[in-house]
Amino acid sequence: MKSVFIMTLVCLFLFLSHTISAQSHIVTGRVNAAGNNDMLPGVTVQIKGGAQGTITGTDGAYRIQVPSGNTILVFSFVGYLSQEVPVNNRTAIDVLLQADSRNLDQVVVTAMGIRKEKRALGYAVQDVSGADITESRQPNVVNALQGKVAGVQISSTGGAPGQGSRIIIRGINSLDPTRNNQPLFVVDGITIDNDSYTTGGAETRGMSNRAADINPDDIESVSVLKGGAATALYGLRAASGAVIITTKSGKAGRLRVNFTTSAGFDRVGKTPDVQNKYSQGNNGEYDNQSFWPSWGPTVEDARKLDPTHPAELYDNYKQAYNTGSQFRNSLSMSGGTEKAVYAASLSQFNQNGIIPFSNYKNYSARVNGDLRFSEKIRMGVSLNYINSGGNHANFDRYGEQIIYWSPRWNLRDYIKPDGTQQTYGATDNPMYTLYSNRFEDNVNRLIGNVNITYSPFKWLDILYRAGTDFYTDARTHAAPGFKGIAGEVVSTDNGYGFVDEYSLNQRSLSSTLILNFKNNINSRLTSDLKLGHDLYDKKIKRVSTEGDTLDVPDLLIMQNAKKVVASQYLENYYLVGLFGDWTLSWDRWLYLTLSGRTDISSTLPENNRAFFYPSVSLAYVFTEHLKIPEHILSYGKLRASWARVGKDATPYNTGSGYIPLADGPIDNTVIGWTRADRLGDVSLKPEFTNTLEVGTELRFWNNRIGVDFAWYTSKSTDLLIPVKLSSATGYEDYYTNAGSIRNRGIELSLNGTLIKSKQFQWDMRINYSTNKNEVLSIGKGLQEVVVGDQFGYAGSTATMKYLPGYPVGAIFGTSYLRYYPAGQSDNGVDIDYSRPIQIAQSGSQAGFPMINSAQKYLGNSQPRWMGSISNSFSYGPLSFSFLIDTRQGVKKYNQLANFMAAFGESAFTANRFDQVTFPGVYADGTPNTQKVYLQQAEGPDGRNYGAGYYRNVYRGVTENFVENASWVRLRNVSFSYQLPPDLLSRTHLITAASITLTGNNLLLHTDYTGFDPESSSNYAGSNVDAFAGFTYPATRSFLASLNVTF
Repeated sequence: MKSVFIMTLVCLFLFLSHTISAQSHIVTGRVNAAGNNDMLPGVTVQIKGGAQGTITGTDGAYRIQVPSGNTILVFSFVGYLSQEVPVNNRTAIDVLLQADSRNLDQVVVTAMGIRKEKRALGYAVQDVSGADITESRQPNVVNALQGKVAGVQISSTGGAPGQGSRIIIRGINSLDPTRNNQPLFVVDGITIDNDSYTTGGAETRGMSNRAADINPDDIESVSVLKGGAATALYGLRAASGAVIITTKSGKAGRLRVNFTTSAGFDRVGKTPDVQNKYSQGNNGEYDNQSFWPSWGPTVEDARKLDPTHPAELYDNYKQAYNTGSQFRNSLSMSGGTEKAVYAASLSQFNQNGIIPFSNYKNYSARVNGDLRFSEKIRMGVSLNYINSGGNHANFDRYGEQIIYWSPRWNLRDYIKPDGTQQTYGATDNPMYTLYSNRFEDNVNRLIGNVNITYSPFKWLDILYRAGTDFYTDARTHAAPGFKGIAGEVVSTDNGYGFVDEYSLNQRSLSSTLILNFKNNINSRLTSDLKLGHDLYDKKIKRVSTEGDTLDVPDLLIMQNAKKVVASQYLENYYLVGLFGDWTLSWDRWLYLTLSGRTDISSTLPENNRAFFYPSVSLAYVFTEHLKIPEHILSYGKLRASWARVGKDATPYNTGSGYIPLADGPIDNTVIGWTRADRLGDVSLKPEFTNTLEVGTELRFWNNRIGVDFAWYTSKSTDLLIPVKLSSATGYEDYYTNAGSIRNRGIELSLNGTLIKSKQFQWDMRINYSTNKNEVLSIGKGLQEVVVGDQFGYAGSTATMKYLPGYPVGAIFGTSYLRYYPAGQSDNGVDIDYSRPIQIAQSGSQAGFPMINSAQKYLGNSQPRWMGSISNSFSYGPLSFSFLIDTRQGVKKYNQLANFMAAFGESAFTANRFDQVTFPGVYADGTPNTQKVYLQQAEGPDGRNYGAGYYRNVYRGVTENFVENASWVRLRNVSFSYQLPPDLLSRTHLITAASITLTGNNLLLHTDYTGFDPESSSNYAGSNVDAFAGFTYPATRSFLASLNVTF
């Protein structure tokens, strides 16, 4: 009986197995991350409505048995949007999972490389994914962040190949114009240099900021830490915020290779409007050798006098610029096992600029690996080598010489057969100056780090990290000399020839030890305590060798120089830090974090080198606490923080020393020494900034809509300023603590998925921010501190000053004289624009506006508010995105407009023979009724107008050239197509491929009359951003890219 029962069960089992197998089949496939095609291990693959499921392996592969019929597979993974895929009797299904930008349990990288849940943070942190970084194909990672982070002001100083960019977070907090107000840059836990050195007169040559060395294709994510509480653990180096870059690391699985190639072209984005009616000469008289390019007669009249005169004037701004090009290739590979993973990459970038003879190249190689020796010991190693540099045109000088060059002559005809410049009169040909006067740099850089984590107990992790950032920057500036050939015009810039060589060596070492104590005090209260020690050692060596007056004009070597002067500069900087960070969490809805750091700096006096700064933050996830229904308010958090952060002095300002004479030994035998121009302060103390921040994070309708809001206020005191001294003291300035400043603002970030279906998705993000800063004090006895100035003709020079009660970006200069009735007057600084302009009633300027030579406040170069809106659409394999950003309430001094008006080239100067009556009043308040001519020399009324209105009056008023530099631009457009997986599977080699078309800086709306209003006349690291004259024009870029994964 028992054997019959067993036999019956066996037969029943075999029958059911046959029946089930006949009604089901196996589905296999791989799961990858959309955007970068990374393999995703651990993804849950489940049959919808059933309990059967599996997870993907280390290579992202899965295998699951599914029943026949209308089966749907659900793919889900932490940090990614779940995806439902109908089987439809298929046996192979590959899936791309989209990252969930609204993931509530998102882990972000914070100060010191510490990873924390975003819900636990009591301060604002904004992340940008690697896919968002590479979307625009920008070669500079800083530019790739433009418009993507609220409260961050990024300005590309121009469109030169490799040109540096400036990044400011929540306003300027130091008054010293030479101080770096940019954030700290950290790559994989190691601080790196982001300076833009201007050694050897490179201020106007578009030198790179060193963060541009990082290959954007290597970046996994970027975290921007904004407030004091977010950066306090980094100490004084991050007093202006921090940009935390995490590079791509290896993932377990088979070897995976990715190749990306991009090619495109650049065109000049915006040029000034010029008049094309009047030719070369002065006072309306034609002279084809005249220094004055456009004050002559009309083209028609000039051709009657000169048969060789072209029928139309050349457009210098069309002649001056080429179509640039850029090419990038990136190759990466990764793989490994559960015990060891690796990643490596090679990249090559070449760019030819729109200004002739300017170019840039960047070659990099990177390798990193992570080893798991055991459950307790892990190790990571990373090494990155970069070679970059190129030929940097002096765009400031080029732009100025274009003004002087008459459009009667062809700019492109710049060189004679004998090699000398083709020119007229004594005017230098701008193109010849570019051709002959070269400035080249070659940077070799090595960034490396190693980190070891030892976890002896579940409650303790010990992390040690060491890294280095070392680079050499070799620069050569050379030009041939005067040859003495008949008819040769000596080049003003080249003179008798020179060879200058500059060498910069910079090495920084960092060492960090962190002890992390984790403890679950009870089922609801947890503790996370981190104690650390930080060392930073930086050494700089600069050597310059300048050779002047070449013996053989074309032999550009140092031995050919008749006079050689050498100099050397050494700088050592050392910083020791002790820090702690303690987070208490109650039931995952209340987080309290206390932190503190003590720094000991080598740049401060011995008795005042150590200083402490604390911070505290609180995060309250009220939706978790109050159990609010998720379909209405999915997530809600309130946060608040207070922090005190510091900043030390620049090296060697606590005393005054002696330096060698700049011209070298006296009579080549005696070494001469002179006292330094700066008087040091033996009682220097650090700058301090106190910051208060409150904010909220909200998610609505099952996380479809997200809001992140922050309000902050900060006050910086004891700011270090170089104070000008009387020449009677024997010093030029005195470096001391003498100022304070306040910044206040709000930041708002909105994001949402507006439409989501099986085939179509529309995502939108909006960023908005304001920052209002004010100089509160500048030290006893000081009325103002001049930060910088830019020349303008006839007394119209603009000045950027610090003045209590005014913003950091305050611009001052001359203005039109306003009329005030008897007994009334202005406050001496501000202009009442409602007042009528006063007109001269008699004298040589009768009938023309009068000029007030006193320095008046003309505007603020800092934006009143900034905003951006980005949209991305995906439909099956197609995706389309665009980004629009804006900066409003900005003023800038346009030196280009000043020069163009002075030389009769601006479009509006074409009315030079008009008769006008200027609106305004006389000194007694009666309206002006005099009619005057704008022309030069004698007018139809018999009056001699001398140099004319534009040279006598207009060019001498700074107010005319402080322009509204607000703008709205279409920053980026991208269209991408993912090739069908079925097509690629036939290759048995390619697993994913996409084609992308990208456009950058395509449209610009602005009232600014110069080049791009975002550009600056100063280098990327300068705090002086009020001037934009002869800048390197910004470009419109068009690129095509191919991305293939094997």
